Amino acid sequence: METKKKILIIDDEPDFLKLFGFILENANYSITTASSGEQGLQKAKENPDLILLDLKMPGMNGYQVCKALKEDLTLMHIPVVILTSEDRTIDKVQAFGMGASDFINKQTHTEEILARIKSILRRSSIILSSLSDKDKSEKIMQLRKIIEEKQIRTFYQPIVAIADRQPLGYEALARGPQGSFFENPINLFALASEANMSFDLDTLCINLAVERAASFINHRLLFLNVDPFVINSDYLKNLEFLESSTLTPSQICIEITERTFVTNFETLAKNLNKLKSLGVMVVIDDLGEGYSTLKAIVELRPKYIKADISLVRNINTDIVKQNLMRMIVELAKNIDCTIIAEGIESEEEVKTLASLGIRYGQGYLFAKPAEHT
Repeated sequence: METKKKILIIDDEPDFLKLFGFILENANYSITTASSGEQGLQKAKENPDLILLDLKMPGMNGYQVCKALKEDLTLMHIPVVILTSEDRTIDKVQAFGMGASDFINKQTHTEEILARIKSILRRSSIILSSLSDKDKSEKIMQLRKIIEEKQIRTFYQPIVAIADRQPLGYEALARGPQGSFFENPINLFALASEANMSFDLDTLCINLAVERAASFINHRLLFLNVDPFVINSDYLKNLEFLESSTLTPSQICIEITERTFVTNFETLAKNLNKLKSLGVMVVIDDLGEGYSTLKAIVELRPKYIKADISLVRNINTDIVKQNLMRMIVELAKNIDCTIIAEGIESEEEVKTLASLGIRYGQGYLFAKPAEHT
């Protein structure tokens, strides 16, 4: 039998502790509660898999608790989710700056809260399940040094026009130091999420990608993978990452994937619309990989949609995939959107995609990701 994940709820409202503890227990989690920040810090030493933390509490408030957790080498790996009645941008920025993994308003629908908790726990289990507590602490300290010293390598893979193979733009991909545990991007970003360093890592990757692209990208587009808390931050909304760059907003394409879709669509759409008004383009990634993508297309109205490799691979011999791609191309035409086919590896795939109306592609057939410093 699978061991239940342990969640610690720190909140001074008895009714909320009782109600939400009941909801989480019905969702098959093991629950511990604390009615004050001080008591929560003590119970955190029992090593829960996740902590739900209120901000406003008498005595030690949520900010102080979060700060104390992230400064303790034995506790800093535990993901902290702020679950509060507060909804101000300043509160969110401060919470993420202290290392929170997510910030959720208590009025959010229960299904969404559970989905976001599940997503954070799933990301943490990818990497942390194989590490001892000692290894985990060492890896977290190594990651902190990587971020502080900007030891992130940036690779770029071209997205080309199928007709003449000329680049439309480049997707930026981040990697840790060569030969290290963090060279694998899954390890890099999963551990950053668990150590509550995602915001620092993501903004560093974006800054370096923009800075390094300036030397070769010219008038072409730069595709950036961006997480929801960055999209909803002033850093992105105010285009802080372009302040000292020669790149213009109209060259930036923000790629979002299904892991982004657990956030509030209304807030996400609002912030993306502001970016669109400045010239930034929105890209929906991995169409064909997950169920949430179609809703994202309807709600977010992207400029580009990337068809996942699962739809592209061997499409030249698969009639079902061809029919699906025809439907996708027709949808794109109706909403004034352009399809980019990912993972192309053969000329046969290219010919079939071109016959279906696909104009742009990305994959090893054209070029592998190459590092730029």
